[in-house]
Amino acid sequence: PLIAALRLDSPIALPLRARGDVVGLLLVDRGANDLLVNRRRLNILSGIAGQTAVAIENVRLVTELASRQLLEKELDVAREIQTSFLPDRCPVVPGWQIAAYWQSARRVGGDFYDFVPLANGNLGMAVADVADKGVPAALFMALSRTLVRATAMSGRTPSDALRRTNELILSDARSDLFVTVFYCVLDPRRATLSYSNAGHNPPIWLRARSGRAYYLNLPGIALGVVPDIKLSEETIALSPGDVVALYTDGVTEALNAAEEEFGAQRLEQIIRENIHGSAQDIVAAIQQAVAEFVGNEAPFDDVTLVVVKREER
Repeated sequence: PLIAALRLDSPIALPLRARGDVVGLLLVDRGANDLLVNRRRLNILSGIAGQTAVAIENVRLVTELASRQLLEKELDVAREIQTSFLPDRCPVVPGWQIAAYWQSARRVGGDFYDFVPLANGNLGMAVADVADKGVPAALFMALSRTLVRATAMSGRTPSDALRRTNELILSDARSDLFVTVFYCVLDPRRATLSYSNAGHNPPIWLRARSGRAYYLNLPGIALGVVPDIKLSEETIALSPGDVVALYTDGVTEALNAAEEEFGAQRLEQIIRENIHGSAQDIVAAIQQAVAEFVGNEAPFDDVTLVVVKREER
């Protein structure tokens, strides 16, 4: 059909090959009266076919490069937008030290943390992890962060805030994604921390006086999975020098070359070794320990840390 459509009398077909793949076909019509095909003509036509194939491949590569550069630019903008959702600084609370760290494994990610100043002078704090990576996780992170902040600012208790967030996620989202969240409220005057956990890694509470570590683990399911979730809530009293470390699984599940996990025990030990340092010192020590443990391995997951310390008298 193609030869008839082009009205060719005696065509020669030469494949256009680039990097071992056929990218096209070169049709040359000899004409009805030119039936002689010699080696010289074939060599010339083969050379033209080769140059044509290279030109086609170059156009394809340039097009792919332009598309990739556009995607990279869009991802850069997406990262800037996502980063703008995170606190630009940690809150200053008299008698307390707060430090944080966030790093996505890809250009954008699903981890987030947030600080919510409450009307009664208390401080809401959240650390969360969307069960995915890349752009889908970043979009769901933006939704989740907005809903957690909105419910927290209403003054709800931690468990009520998470339950309401779950209701809103299920009513708004149509994806299969979900998010684990640890949300707590710090009362700086009474030195208490009330918290609830929606399927998230349990924060580590290290007592300065005894050196004992407690994991703030409460039963609870991730948000965005099922309606009418049941969440419990507890309150702890923090003594001078006590440290609470909130984190995502990108810390404890960081892998080294032997595919060993960093683990909660190593995290606990780093906090214990730096218990008398500032909150920022503890965050920096954890960052360094994870980096040394992982070595040259590519990051597998997003990393988020929030360290709260009651100042020593």
